[in-house]
Amino acid sequence: MINKVNFDEIKRVIAREGVNRRVFAGDNSMIVLNEIKASAQPAFHSHGQEQLTYILEGECEFIVGEDVVRMGKGDVILVPPNVVHALRPLGEETILNLDVFSPIREDYLA
Repeated sequence: MINKVNFDEIKRVIAREGVNRRVFAGDNSMIVLNEIKASAQPAFHSHGQEQLTYILEGECEFIVGEDVVRMGKGDVILVPPNVVHALRPLGEETILNLDVFSPIREDYLA
């Protein structure tokens, strides 16, 4: 069975102040479209899923473990499972990024 949706039709969920997300999931993987305002503070965290992050708009610093990487439109980064990481906005532009998780994050389905 085909499960097709347009991201514009997915309800935005407030993740924290200055950050909202829209989630599309299958049985084993998910994609999450995040909108991160320039005023949003980094939220350091880790999880058991592998994460790919693709920056669609805006600029940020992506902190992964001890490393800090400057990212902008078109950049992609891999975050291994269980590694502490966070995104720090740079500039005034809202960041639009797409995260891919495998396996899915059950906490994002609530």
